[in-house]
Amino acid sequence: MAKRCICFVLSVIMLAALFVFPDGKALAAEKKDYNGIKIAYIPIDNRPVNFDRVKMLAKSVGVELLMPEEDLFRTALDNMKPNKNGTSYGDRQALLDWLKKTDAECDYFVLSLDQLLSGGLVASRWLDNTDLTFEYEVANYIISLAKSNTVVLFDTVMRLASTVNFEGYQMNEYNNLRSYGSVARKTLSGSDLTVDNIIAGYKYGTNGKQISTPLSTAAIDKYLASRTRKLKIIDHILSQSLDDLEFCYIGVDDSSTTTNIQTNEINYISQKLGDNGVIYAGTDELGLMGITKIITKLYGSSKVGVTYFGSSKGEIADEFDFAPLDYEIENHIKSLGCEVTDGGSGEIEVLVITRNAGNAQAIKLVDKAFELVKSQKPVIIIDPNSKNADYLQKQLLTRDFPLAMLLGYSNWNTAANSMGIALSNGISRYAYLANCSNVTNQSHRGFLEAMTFGYLKDIAYKYYGFSIENPTAAGYGSYSAIAEQINRSEMIVSLAPYTVSKHDKVSVDNFRYPWNRTFEMTFDVTVNFTFTGMKGDADGDGKISMNDYLIVKRVIFGTRYADEDTLYRCDANGNGKTDSGDCLIIKQSFLGN
Repeated sequence: MAKRCICFVLSVIMLAALFVFPDGKALAAEKKDYNGIKIAYIPIDNRPVNFDRVKMLAKSVGVELLMPEEDLFRTALDNMKPNKNGTSYGDRQALLDWLKKTDAECDYFVLSLDQLLSGGLVASRWLDNTDLTFEYEVANYIISLAKSNTVVLFDTVMRLASTVNFEGYQMNEYNNLRSYGSVARKTLSGSDLTVDNIIAGYKYGTNGKQISTPLSTAAIDKYLASRTRKLKIIDHILSQSLDDLEFCYIGVDDSSTTTNIQTNEINYISQKLGDNGVIYAGTDELGLMGITKIITKLYGSSKVGVTYFGSSKGEIADEFDFAPLDYEIENHIKSLGCEVTDGGSGEIEVLVITRNAGNAQAIKLVDKAFELVKSQKPVIIIDPNSKNADYLQKQLLTRDFPLAMLLGYSNWNTAANSMGIALSNGISRYAYLANCSNVTNQSHRGFLEAMTFGYLKDIAYKYYGFSIENPTAAGYGSYSAIAEQINRSEMIVSLAPYTVSKHDKVSVDNFRYPWNRTFEMTFDVTVNFTFTGMKGDADGDGKISMNDYLIVKRVIFGTRYADEDTLYRCDANGNGKTDSGDCLIIKQSFLGN
């Protein structure tokens, strides 16, 4: 399907002769409306972070997410039931068929190369075939797809070790392979940095001697064959598709702070990507980043101010990373098409606590968050410290911070994952709120689902024992206490004008382990939504219009009865009453001033 140019402006201004405010000023043109736009998404696997969280993010920005049947991209660990095709990994042929079929109804694609070419992230570390005929067939179709559609690809550099509990691998193999992969190889540069030279150097240390290991020759040969296969496939795609791709995200999974077997691969891929892609640590945020990349393309980018709390922003955030914290955060933001600015000068403010920060810095961060919320500035909070004490979480909970007022938050898994999750949720939601002409109630539900899921996974689950066995544990960090805190919080429902709204209730049930691992627990978030409406939207139709202006006028003059909910919506300036100031804000919003 030909790539559509979706850059129309709804022509309400043509009705200016019919809709004029009392001061004689005609209506301004409306913003963009891409509600219902279809994005085809093939996840890296079916874990909650790549599956549930992406669906919630898409819902929060009005996107219809097209996905194949879960069985087609499911990973089955050992002792789990295989997929319908009899394998422990995704059905690559069926996914290719689905992709070809979906091309007829969709122009936007976010695709995992690990899934399409290997059946998922875990399988990409295990497959070691040397005949790449099928892989190149799939790759060539993706390359052709990008010529006539908006395609965002994401892939990974193979991790230092294989995955435990997949095809018989256990912790002993994992530890030995990770130690073997962590040994420094000769660093290549210039004309020496080629795929063939990288592969030729896999077995040798910086001294040119073969690296010793307790692993068998067969185990090492299989491990290196998997690396070779993966590197050749991504090289094939990047060599032919970059001019047509919208963007390519490459995540470095399970890396190291020192030179290792990944170093030459990283340098080669980075050189190959140029300005049309990015490579950084992290994997499980890449689907979210891909969806957000399309949202900022449609609705526009933003200036993102970043403030660090703690003195180690220039240090590597955790042992799985290979670049400093500030470099990784700026790379994440820039890769979404946004501009990084100093803290306090952004349209969105990102607050980051660094690895060495203690309780004093956590207090300062939450103080700043309260200040920004009070001044009507959208906020994202990132805690990239996977093993840090829960200083920040305690501050957010014990001080009853209005959790639903944050546009993004994460402390999930590794540093880079927490960056991508928080920034994707926050930046996509900001772009939608700031530039969509019809922010829907359904999107508000999606936003509350995404944030509730994040808080429970990243706080209650991580620090306070929230689990299937103990889902209702008491205390300020329990799931029920956090859900109640979210329910007490208002949420931002418009940025022009800045307006917040109450909501009714979020609840959680159906706890389950799709991967039979505690770490991958998931659950359903239900938003029982009696939507009060956003301030300024007096008639509650989800947008601010001339009719809202007239309603507020009538309420002021006493010619219209208003119940409690209507009075809440009429109070556009949030001063607790309906007055001429509300009229002015609504009129300015509707006129685009």
